[in-house]
This record gives sequence, C-alpha cells and structure tokens, in this order.
Amino acid sequence: MFLIQIATAVVYFMSIVLLKEYFDTSYIDHVFFTKIGAITLLTWAPLHFLYWISEVCDPSEHKKIME
Repeated sequence: MFLIQIATAVVYFMSIVLLKEYFDTSYIDHVFFTKIGAITLLTWAPLHFLYWISEVCDPSEHKKIME
C-alpha cells in the first residue's frame, strides 16, 4: 500500500514537471504544502488514533501472547 502511495505521488509530480503548459504552478509555494500537510494530517490522524485506541482496548491474540 505504501509503495502505491509513493508511486502515485511520483507520477503526479512528474506530470507537473513534464506537462507545465497544462498546470498552473504559480500557486505552489510553502503555503500550499502547509495546507496540503494540514489536510492530510486532519484526515489521517483520527483514523489512526481510533485504530490505536482499539488495539489498546482489545489487543490481538498475537500481541497478548508476545507480552
């Protein structure tokens, strides 16, 4: 899954570099990346926090045995 995300990002950024006439890159600056990072964090963090809570409250059999 992680490799697919990396490949998607590479293809996206390479398309921006190679197809400059189709993309308006004037808005891409540090504020743009800050906003993208904030949106990603706001969508990613709650799901992983809930996953962590469920693992703490009800660990898998494998984790119980390993402890």
